Amino acid sequence: MDKRLALFVPVTCVIGFFLGVELGGFQLILLQAAQHFNMNNVMMGILVASQYTAVTLGPLLFGWVADRYGKKTILLFSIPLFAIGCFCTAFSQTVFILISSVFITGIGYSISECISSTALSDSFPGKESKYLNIMQCGFCLGAVLSPQVFSRLIAAGLVSWRAVFMCAGSGFLLVYPLLCLSHCKQPITDNPCTEMPEKPKSRIVSPMLFFLLIAMLSYVAIETGLAFFADTLYVTEYSNTTLGAYAISAFWLAMTVSRFIFSLTKMKMQNMILMGFFASSILLVLVPVLKNQWALMGIFVLSGITIGPIWPMIIGIGTSSFRERSGTVGSILYASGGFGGAIIPVLIGWVSGWAGFYGGFRLLVAASVMGFFAMWFGRDTRQSERK
Repeated sequence: MDKRLALFVPVTCVIGFFLGVELGGFQLILLQAAQHFNMNNVMMGILVASQYTAVTLGPLLFGWVADRYGKKTILLFSIPLFAIGCFCTAFSQTVFILISSVFITGIGYSISECISSTALSDSFPGKESKYLNIMQCGFCLGAVLSPQVFSRLIAAGLVSWRAVFMCAGSGFLLVYPLLCLSHCKQPITDNPCTEMPEKPKSRIVSPMLFFLLIAMLSYVAIETGLAFFADTLYVTEYSNTTLGAYAISAFWLAMTVSRFIFSLTKMKMQNMILMGFFASSILLVLVPVLKNQWALMGIFVLSGITIGPIWPMIIGIGTSSFRERSGTVGSILYASGGFGGAIIPVLIGWVSGWAGFYGGFRLLVAASVMGFFAMWFGRDTRQSERK
C-alpha cells in the first residue's frame, strides 16, 4: 500500500477522535453553557439544533464540489473552518455569538466527517465496512474520553466548559500537516484527491437512496436524543451530575466496542442495520417504563452496542452503490442525519416541557421503528435494483 495512502487512515481516525471530543464534550457541558447564558429547555434545544442545522447544510453545499475537485481539497478547507468555529465558541460572550459560533463549528464538523468518510470508502473499495468502522472507533473514543476528562477538570475548577472547544479546535490544527502529507483515492480514476476527475454523469435518484435517507435521519435522531440529553435527564430527574457524565461515556464506549467488533465481521451491512434498529426499539420502550437511574445506565450501554454500526453501514451502502457520486451521495445522507439531529432536540425540549424528559424520550422509540421499516423496504428495493 502507498505510504501516503496508508497515512490517510490514521489521519481520518484522528479527525474522528477530535470530532468525538467536541461532540461528547458538548453533550456534557450543554446544561452548563445553557445555565451560563440563562437558557431554558427550548433555547437549549435551539442551541443543539444550530449545530445540526449546519450539519445538514454543510455537506449539501460541498459534497458535489468534492466529487468534482477532490475530497482532499475540501478537507483542507473544512479542517481550519472547524477549528475557527471551536475557538469562536470558546470565546463567545452572548447567546447570539454562541449559537452563531456553534453553527460555524457544525459546518466544519459535518464537512470534515462526511468527506473523510466518503474518501475512505473510495480509497478502499470492498472494505468500506472495515475502514469506516475503524474511523468511527476513533470518533467514539474521543466521545468517551471527553466527558470523563472535562467533567473532572471542570469539577476541580481547573477549566470551564469553554475548554471543550479549545481542545477540539487545537486537535484539528495539529492534524492538518499530516492531512497535507497524505492522499486518498478518487473513484474510477484512482487518482489522488487533489486531481480533478471527470464530471460524474451517473444519476443518483433511486428508491433505495430514499430509504437510506429515512434510516439515517432515524439513527441520528436516536443518537442525538440519547447522548445530548443524558446529562440533563440525570440532573433533572435524579439531581445526579456524576452519572450523567458516566452515561455519555458509557454510551460512546459501547459504540466503540460495537463498531470495532463489526469491523471484523463479514455480516451484510443491511442485516447489521436491521438488527440495530430492532434491538434499539425494544430498549427505548423500556426507558420511560423503568424510570430507574441504574436501569437507565444499562439502557445507554446496550443502546450504544445495538446502534453502533448503523451510521458507518448506511454510509458504506450509499457510497458503494453510487461510487462515481460518492461525495454527493454521502453528503445527502449526512444532511439527512443532520436534519434528524436538528429537529429531535427541539421536539424533546418541547415535549419535556409538559411531559418531562421521559416523555420526550418516547419520540426516540418512533424514530427507531421508522428506521427499521425504512431499512427493511430499502433492502428489498436494493435487491430488485441489482436484478
